[in-house]
Amino acid sequence: RHASHASQGTANRHSRDPAGKRLGAKRTAGEYVVPGCIIFRQRGTKWFPGENCAMGRDHTIYAAEAGYVRYYLDPERHPDRKYIGVVFEKDGKLPTPKNAPTRRKLNRVAVRFEPEEEVAAKQGDLVAKVGQDGTQVGSATKVEAAQAAVQLRPGYMYREANWSIGRAAEKAGITAKPYNRKNRWLAWRKRTAKADRLAQM
Repeated sequence: RHASHASQGTANRHSRDPAGKRLGAKRTAGEYVVPGCIIFRQRGTKWFPGENCAMGRDHTIYAAEAGYVRYYLDPERHPDRKYIGVVFEKDGKLPTPKNAPTRRKLNRVAVRFEPEEEVAAKQGDLVAKVGQDGTQVGSATKVEAAQAAVQLRPGYMYREANWSIGRAAEKAGITAKPYNRKNRWLAWRKRTAKADRLAQM
């Protein structure tokens, strides 16, 4: 037989039309992206990274900040290059003017600051007096203490502060006996009382 290898078909016929590499735009202009989101896949640098974007080692352009995608030209940087950037506002425009201050978002929203009127500081339920004998700490009036007692706490609930709850026994005049580790009879009474409480549960 002559030229038997030709009857087997071409060795590299399967590689003439390979599968596509899924290149091109992954996010359109005006679409919201987060940091690391791929915007454009390409071979070579058809597009260049603009503001708030970066380029990977395979020339993939991805977002470096959260915002909205913009495709634009910047003749001041380069006459022919096409850029992809990210703006923080939905109606933002690129390129920004040459001498304009740079914008940093830092996951915050710009809000107009208006100084508040000075309010008299609230007085707590403790008053300190410094004299010749040293510093003396006393209680304020009960009315002022009642006003300052209940506060809006995290979780949208009104409750007393922990330090105020801790001083309830002191305000009621209740005193605890000093602990004596040698008094085993008192320790036995507390232990049996605790066991009785647990048995009732």
